Amino acid sequence: MTAEVSVIIPTCGREEMLRGALRRILACDPPPSEILVQIDASDKGTAAMREREFAGLVSCEQNTKTLGPGGGRNLLIRRAKHPLVASFDDDSWPEEQDFFARVVDVAKHHPKAAVLACCVREKEAPEEKREKSARDLANFGSGGCVFRAEAFLQTAGFVPLRRAYGMEEVDLALQLLDRNWCIRYSPELRVYHDSDLQHHATASVNAAHITNTGLLAFLRYPPRFWLLGMRQVANRVRYAMRMRRFAGILSGVLRIPAACWRYRGYRKVVRPETVGVARRLR
Repeated sequence: MTAEVSVIIPTCGREEMLRGALRRILACDPPPSEILVQIDASDKGTAAMREREFAGLVSCEQNTKTLGPGGGRNLLIRRAKHPLVASFDDDSWPEEQDFFARVVDVAKHHPKAAVLACCVREKEAPEEKREKSARDLANFGSGGCVFRAEAFLQTAGFVPLRRAYGMEEVDLALQLLDRNWCIRYSPELRVYHDSDLQHHATASVNAAHITNTGLLAFLRYPPRFWLLGMRQVANRVRYAMRMRRFAGILSGVLRIPAACWRYRGYRKVVRPETVGVARRLR
């Protein structure tokens, strides 16, 4: 017997991490009804690994061009058979064996939640005291969450950025809030993320986070909030400097105009009150 939940995982060139995540997901009781993996274009070995080790258990498709994790999730959610879609990274997985049974139960109690944001524990972080109460959020992490497909499909989905730091989930959250859905933190859904997040200090990620902060304001904010967007870019630069992540700051700022021009077709602003709601929830 399986839980009526679809699992989606975008991946690119990380066979060993994906193998471990898939084994842990399949070991859940009950397991999900389907597991869908989207492989980004430059990946050369994951499809063959899936065929050798997970044939008949995991469905796998490969992009013909680079879409990034958000673009991969767009495709996967549209392919999913079930209304509840559990989203993981290729290095994250459920901490409890009955995770998918819990997903079904929690979703029934929160019918207006477009996203159930899981309690995600990073690599080597101590296990925290369990919270008992759910609460609304302004953002979430797509490496440990559950989407309600009905709500997701009412939005434009994720902007397909190769490095989506600072853009991916906060953008989708704004779109969902604008359609009167909510993002609900669900502490009973626990996910382990096998990463120490050290890659956040690299120049490429630092630059992308700064660029994407400006891009988000251009794509979603009404013009009256563009000054707020500029302040958010400045705050991100100050944060990078405080963390001594100097590499990537200048290129991140300089790339904002080009990014806004390249992705101008995705521009659809939210209502002014939606920006206010998101700010209050932070």
